[in-house]
Formats: sequence, C-alpha cells, structure tokens
Amino acid sequence: MKRPLLLCSLPLLFLLCAAAAHAQPDVLSWINGTRHAAGVSGLLPDALLSRTAEAWAERLARTGVLSHRGADGSSALDRYRVLGGTEVRVGEILGAGPGLVDVQNAWLKSDEHREVTLSPAWTHAGWGRSGSAAGEVWVVLFCQKLVEDLSIEAHGAGLAVSGRFVEPAADHPLLYAGLVPSQPAAWDAQTRRFLFQVPAPLEGYFRLGYMLPRENYRLTNAFTWPRGTVSPGESSRSAEPAAPP
Repeated sequence: MKRPLLLCSLPLLFLLCAAAAHAQPDVLSWINGTRHAAGVSGLLPDALLSRTAEAWAERLARTGVLSHRGADGSSALDRYRVLGGTEVRVGEILGAGPGLVDVQNAWLKSDEHREVTLSPAWTHAGWGRSGSAAGEVWVVLFCQKLVEDLSIEAHGAGLAVSGRFVEPAADHPLLYAGLVPSQPAAWDAQTRRFLFQVPAPLEGYFRLGYMLPRENYRLTNAFTWPRGTVSPGESSRSAEPAAPP
C-alpha cells in the first residue's frame, strides 16, 4: 500500500477488530493523551470536521467498504470542502471493529496512523462513528487552522473576507481570485488582522494567504464563491467509497 501523505493523499487504512465500545468524547481524550505523551501539543475539537467524519463513517458502514477515497477519487479534503471547510491541509485515519478501544490500540501500533495522529501541523480534530453489521466504523479527521475568526460574507454586491493570521511572522496578506491577487482593504501588522473587500462580479475560486520572510507565500484557505460551487475539474466530490483494488 502507498505511504500516507498529509495534504490531499491520505493514510493507510486497516480493518481493525476491537473488544469494547466507548463514547465518542473519548476520541479527543485519546488523541490528546497520545500527543501529550509524545511531547506534541493537544488539539481542539472542530464541529465541521466531526460532521464530515460522521457522514463518511455512515457511508462506509452502509457500503461495507473501508476506503479513504470515493469511487470518483474524492478525498477527505474534498468531503470537508463540500460541507464548507476552507482549510488546505487535512488528514484522516479510520478503522472498523466491535468497539473503539482496540481500534485506538491498533492505530497506535501502526506507524502510518501514529504519524498522522502525532503530526505537529494539526490544530483541530473531529470524529464520527456509525454502526454496521460487523460492529462500528470510526473516522477521525485532522486539520491545520492558520486563520482565526475567518469570515467570508457577501458585502453589498461584493465580498468581504476578514480574520486574523495565527503565524507571528505573517506579513503582506494576499487574496487571489483565480490568478489575480487582491490587496487588503485593511491590515494591522501588530495583531495580524486583515480585511479584503472584493468588488463584483464574483464567481470562481479564491485562495487566501500571506508572505513569510524571504518572500515565501503561504496558502491558508481556499474556497469558491458562490459558496456551494466547486473549483474547475471538481464537479464530483462526495461519491460512494471506492472498492479496494
């Protein structure tokens, strides 16, 4: 099997057997306990990640197939975007069995799953489960949030995008509409708060980010407008899980 990639390609999956079922809140406790034991900071829960994970767990349970990819090649990142997510870095682990505890233990024994779970890049996590004939299917999603208080709203005939960059070295924010960059209407370098006001007409794919020292551009978020549309070449992003090869 292919090794996991932490951006759009996702980690190796295992069919895992478990012995005892536990409540879903134990997932975050397990994640943060595992990370703290390895000297990595804990994560915050994210409702949209959990919605995405729950929906995929239900599909996996219904079809009886464990897969990170939809039949059309869609990934966890695609499924997250369909539900409104804008972060650009997403990871996923999943497993199935009679319960949760041994699924977690099996994840810990897997180098690929540990690598994803312990990545210092992540800031947030979400999870979901669904019952199946064989027991339970569990899906855990991770993401890296680089913007706080992100707001993407219609403003008159245009669009207003605002928020605060987390990275202390963030400078010179840019919002790309397609390949055309826009400068912020307001930028406070001390607080790293920004405001973009994009005039009409509005339709297409937008990418938000900032410059780092040595003129490196860091992408933080991507979205389409109107919301609910998809970027070119992504007309199908939530297909049923693909059967294993």
